[in-house]
Amino acid sequence: MRSFWEQIGVLGPIYRLLGKDLNSDDIAARLNITPEKVEGCTAWLVHFLTLKNRRDLVLYASRANSPTFARRSATVT
Repeated sequence: MRSFWEQIGVLGPIYRLLGKDLNSDDIAARLNITPEKVEGCTAWLVHFLTLKNRRDLVLYASRANSPTFARRSATVT
């Protein structure tokens, strides 16, 4: 079963913007949602990925958004 955040289609965009080190207000403005929704989604991601806090999530997401990671994952079959 898909999570609420997947159902409303903001999980991926929030994850990518967290990787760019944007704060909740900036992410909310870009996606036209409330900062509270961003914070709720962030909390869900932290829990789902078994991370300790938002800072760890930002580091995790920034590595996934890096060009080096993208090139590496594109070559894996």
